[in-house]
Amino acid sequence: MEKRRNVSLGALLWRYLILTGVSAAALAAAWWITLMLLMNAGFVLPARTQSDHASDAAAAMRLQGSFDASLADELCNYVYFAPDGTVLETNLSGRRLADAKEARRTLEGGAWFYQRVDFSDGSLCLFQFDYSVLYGNEALRGVLPDFELASLVLLAVVLVTTVTLITRHYTRRLRRAADKLAAASARIAEGQLEGGDFSSAGVRELDGAMDAMRTLKENLSGSLQAQWRMEQQRAEQMAALAHDLKTPLTIIGGNAELLAEDALSDAQRANVDAILRNTRYAGEYIASLRALAAGADSADTVKSPEPAASDGTQEHAAPQETERVSLPEFLAEIQAQGQALCRARGCVFRLLTDGTSMLPMRRAELLRALVNLVENAARYTPQGGAVTLESRVRRAPDGAGRAVFTVRDTGPGFTPEALAKGMQPLYTGEKSRPQDGHMGLGLTFAADVARRHGGALALRNAVGGGAVAELSFPVWG
Repeated sequence: MEKRRNVSLGALLWRYLILTGVSAAALAAAWWITLMLLMNAGFVLPARTQSDHASDAAAAMRLQGSFDASLADELCNYVYFAPDGTVLETNLSGRRLADAKEARRTLEGGAWFYQRVDFSDGSLCLFQFDYSVLYGNEALRGVLPDFELASLVLLAVVLVTTVTLITRHYTRRLRRAADKLAAASARIAEGQLEGGDFSSAGVRELDGAMDAMRTLKENLSGSLQAQWRMEQQRAEQMAALAHDLKTPLTIIGGNAELLAEDALSDAQRANVDAILRNTRYAGEYIASLRALAAGADSADTVKSPEPAASDGTQEHAAPQETERVSLPEFLAEIQAQGQALCRARGCVFRLLTDGTSMLPMRRAELLRALVNLVENAARYTPQGGAVTLESRVRRAPDGAGRAVFTVRDTGPGFTPEALAKGMQPLYTGEKSRPQDGHMGLGLTFAADVARRHGGALALRNAVGGGAVAELSFPVWG
C-alpha cells in the first residue's frame, strides 16, 4: 500500500475549497441538464410558456375586436373589466385578482406581468403571466408543489449534503493528524518514552511538531538513562564508601572496648564512653548509607541500624516501628550532642520547646536525622553565632496534629543551588567533599526519615539571614 504523501496545511485548505467549488458547479450543471431533459420530455414547460400563450391569446382578441374566453387556453390567466372597472369575467382569485385590479388602475403590474387588450367599447382584458417553469400536465400542477421551488430546495439539500461530506472528510483528516500529535504529547507528558506512534501525521506543519516531539522523546529518554546511570554510580560510590569505613570503625570500636575493660580515671572513662557512643552513631550512619545505596526509601525496606557488636561489625535490625517517646528525654539527647557540635565550632546551641511530653516516632531514625540537621547548621555557623532547634506540635480540633522540628542558624544561608539540590545524595556544594568529613548525606537521610514518618523536609532562608531546615510529620493521639 502506497504511503500517503504529507501536504501543507495551506494546500489542504486549497484542496478543500477547490473540491467544494467543483462539486457545487457539477451539481448546478447536473440540475440544469436534468431540467433541460425534463423540458424536452414535456414533463415541465419552459419558463416563457405562459408569456407566449398570453401573447397569442391577446393577439387573437385584438384581431377579433371583442372578448372571447375560448381564445384563452388553460395556461392563460385573464380578467375582463367593464368600462367602469367592474369584473365581468375572470379565472383569477385572491392575490392574483387583487394584483390585476391594481394593474388596471395604475397601468403597472405588481408581482406578475400582463398583456393588455383594449376594446372599442371601453372594456379591457388583462392576461396575467410570469416566467416560471410549470408542470406539463395540468393535473400535476394542482397536486404537486411549485416545480421551481421544489427543484431549488432539492438542489440546496444535495449541495449542503455534499459540502457537509467534503468538510467532514477533511475535518476527520485534520482531526486524525491532531489526535496523533496529541497522543504523542500525552505519552511524553506521562513519561512513557518507549514505543508510541511518532510517524508522519500527513500534514506538513503538524509533522514538524511531531518531529520536535520525537526529538524531545529521544532527548528525554537519553537524559533519564544518563540520570539513571549517574544514580547507579552514586549508589556504587556510597556502597564502596560504607564498605571502606567499616574496617577503621571496627578497629576503633574494638580498641575502645578493650580500653573500657581497664582501670580508668573518671576523665578517661568519659572519653572512652564518648568514643563508644560516637562509634555507635557512626555505625548507624554507615547503615543509613547502605540503605540509601540499596535504594530502600520506605519504612518497610530500610532497616534500622543496631549498635556495633563487640567485634565492631554492624548488624541490621528489623524495620523500626513507631513508638511513643518521651519528648523531653529525646530532646535532651539531641541537646547534648548539639552542644558538643556547636562547642567545637565556637557557636552556641539553643533548644526551644512547647512542653509536649510524649510523641509517636521512629526514635533512632529521627534522632539521627535531627542531629544531622544540627551538625549541618553548626558547620556553616560562624564563631559567636547560634544554632537553634525548636520543637512544637500543632494540634487540630479533631485531635490530629503535626510535629514540627525547626533548625535555624546564623550562617550565610543556602545558596540557590543548595536549595534546589541540597537533599540529593552526595551533594555538598563544595569542590572537595572529604576535607571536613562532610559527605553530602545528612540532608538526604533527614529527608528520607521525614518521608518514612509521612512528612517532609523543607529548606529555606530566614528573612533576617541564616538557613532554616524544617522537618515535619503528622501525629495522631
